[in-house]
Amino acid sequence: MKKVVSLLLSATMAVGLMSGCGGTKEAGKTEDGKIFLSVGNWPDPDSKPDSYKTEMEKKEAFEAKYPDIHVEPDYWAYDVQTFAAKAEGETLPIVYNTFATEVKKILELGYSADVTEVMKQYDYYDMISDEIMSQISRDGKVYMVPSSLYSLGLVMNMNLFREAGLVNSDGTPIFPKTFDEVRSMAKTITEKTGKAGFIFPTTGNGGGWNFTPLAWNFGGTFMEETDEGWKATFASEEVASALQWLRDMKWEDNSLPATTLVSNDDTSKLIGTDQAAMSFAHPGQVDLLISQYGMDFNDIAYAKMPAGPQRHVTLVGGGYICIAPNATPEQIDAAFKWLEFKGNMPKHELPEEIKQSIYKDFETKANEKRGIIGIHDISFWSEEEATRKYKLELTEQFHNIDPTLVASYNDKTEVELQAEEPQKAQDLYATLDSCLQEVLTNKDADCMQVLEKAAADFQNNHLNNVK
Repeated sequence: MKKVVSLLLSATMAVGLMSGCGGTKEAGKTEDGKIFLSVGNWPDPDSKPDSYKTEMEKKEAFEAKYPDIHVEPDYWAYDVQTFAAKAEGETLPIVYNTFATEVKKILELGYSADVTEVMKQYDYYDMISDEIMSQISRDGKVYMVPSSLYSLGLVMNMNLFREAGLVNSDGTPIFPKTFDEVRSMAKTITEKTGKAGFIFPTTGNGGGWNFTPLAWNFGGTFMEETDEGWKATFASEEVASALQWLRDMKWEDNSLPATTLVSNDDTSKLIGTDQAAMSFAHPGQVDLLISQYGMDFNDIAYAKMPAGPQRHVTLVGGGYICIAPNATPEQIDAAFKWLEFKGNMPKHELPEEIKQSIYKDFETKANEKRGIIGIHDISFWSEEEATRKYKLELTEQFHNIDPTLVASYNDKTEVELQAEEPQKAQDLYATLDSCLQEVLTNKDADCMQVLEKAAADFQNNHLNNVK
């Protein structure tokens, strides 16, 4: 597990003038003297009424236990475009979530509070691996709490697989084990159903994000640190081979969608409406097929990342919980109480109230049919840690999918796990989006030439600016 989390660079609150509460950012208190705790990512009451109800019930129970704390819902969720303005304006929620590619920036700019002493006080400090600790700390101080880990897999539309005859005699899916098999199956599905056998995003940085693990499997790399600084390395035969794989699926097999400009949201929509058969996806994207597009649980299969010609590797991503840098010591302590109450923190033993909080999350997801229960996520805590063990028990209790449909994804043996690229990841993804668009719109595009130009631009415009 330590090796896994070492590859990862892998609830929000704001202090400000609070209408109705009368608190100020200086005091961090409400008018009646309670500790003001704004929590971000609060479920929207219109689009997620059950989740909103559950969260409000937790708020009520929490405030009953801690009457000196007022929890204020904040509906803002981390967004690259709005984060800087909120951070500079000191209007971040006190507790906010972020994702792995943003960690380095947040730490360098000082947008997360020092939580070292509180983490030690609550006995979490020694439960985090040394590798994860190295990502969330600077100069011996800890600034974040790990919240989630996931790995990319291959989601499969079983309606199209059945129509193409790509199932075993008992109806279970034939999971593609290699990228050669993915290409072959995609071609068969297109020929027999007329639908896209495989779909790959090309816009909104989603294309570049998906392309990095594809290229890793072909033996490619994207950057390396040298004595002279960071250097782009993706103008290589290995990365060109990965790009050529997609190019051939488009222009030789006709197994990609006719539309080239595809977002991550589009991939979910096309899989969820029986217009495409396979795509890369993390568990949250698979859940959208249920919650947003109403797919039947038995019409989805989820496989581990297939093996490439050089490696068998997938991308690991995740999220972290930050405390706003202008939070008072009392607010930081209140934030940890809230996270503990919600079941976000590791425990040697689970109090009944925390069990009830975690149980409600599972129950709500099951009742709302918000996604699959039965997918086993990666954990950065010990497998013996009480919260982890209880969540695994509830996964078995509330499972809503045939285990054979997710068996491949849940078995992560033999798959290497690798974090997102360490420098300028979002800029890299945007650069790779352009490469994908060029190759998938121009049949005569030369993959190596496209990559050579992109690597030079990425070096000059981004990596040369890394200090």
